[in-house]
Amino acid sequence: MKNKFILVTLTLIVLMISLSACAGGGRLAASGWPGITANGETAYISFNQHVYAVNLTNGLEIWRYPAEPDAKITFYAAPSLTENDQVIVGGYDNILYSLNVQNGNVNWKFEEATDRYIGSSLVSGDMIFSPSSDNDLFALNLDGQPVWTQPFVSKNSNWSQPTSDPNCECVYLASMDHSVHAIDPINGNGIWQSETLGGATVGTPAVSEDGKTLYIGTFINELVAIDTSNGNILWRFPTEGWVWASPVVDGDVLYFGDISGNFYAIDRNTQAILWNIQTGDDIVGTPLITDDGVYFTNEAGTLYALTKDGATRWTKNFEATLHTGPIATGDLILVATDESGLVLYAMDSEGAQKWMFSPSEE
Repeated sequence: MKNKFILVTLTLIVLMISLSACAGGGRLAASGWPGITANGETAYISFNQHVYAVNLTNGLEIWRYPAEPDAKITFYAAPSLTENDQVIVGGYDNILYSLNVQNGNVNWKFEEATDRYIGSSLVSGDMIFSPSSDNDLFALNLDGQPVWTQPFVSKNSNWSQPTSDPNCECVYLASMDHSVHAIDPINGNGIWQSETLGGATVGTPAVSEDGKTLYIGTFINELVAIDTSNGNILWRFPTEGWVWASPVVDGDVLYFGDISGNFYAIDRNTQAILWNIQTGDDIVGTPLITDDGVYFTNEAGTLYALTKDGATRWTKNFEATLHTGPIATGDLILVATDESGLVLYAMDSEGAQKWMFSPSEE
């Protein structure tokens, strides 16, 4: 097995020491890997000093922000898209940016955070919910103006993208304070705080189709199910390693990986393991579930394509680290490497490469 990528080795060691056993924890040194979002015509990638817009037809760059690299600006959070053609992305410079989808020009900046944006923003209708490492969750309108009189404040950094549930009319935020919070989107008041998860979490909670249960992974080797009516923990499923990324709910099946290289499919009602495979290296990206099956990546640089029964359809190794999970847009599956620079690959469901994008020299 090749040497671990510096982000995972150093960050996870720090997390193990400072967060697994205590509710407090300190500020962590976070680096990054590519964050990808797509709208059917364009892919938007945040990585290092730029946000890129890439044509999904041919893989050509449309624009980048900023046009020239700025040592003060670094991006990690995946961009989010609004209905009125904005690209919302937070930076390590503590600024939340709204960019024009057509040309990358800045629409507005929100500069009230005092620490970095690591988790992506949730865009829900005409509101933007942006988590910051300064323990705050900000709610903005589409003009970048605060909606709440003050942000929602957790007891530790917020590295996770929030999620919402129309059945609850609330926003769920998983925090480094070892809790999931249900928050009123109108006024920012807390509705409930979950029982302690016992360890830190950086994934986005997955919501069951009936809206009754949240699923979240932790850094104490567990996947946890939470009752959305009151925040009580329903069950804990033990894993061999930390569950970094968000699980995916597909009917009654939960799919997720851990940093010991295990990928699991479990019954969400009984917690029975339907199948699992050992890949031999860290899995830190969220899996992709489509009609064709299950796709996920590991740090060794392999993209796995499986059936929903766990049979291998095909695998592809990119000879570079993969931390970001694959995403689907139209007939394409997008995968981004992060070792020695960004490369974005577009493939069909059988693994045939359609194009690749690598930023030109800056």
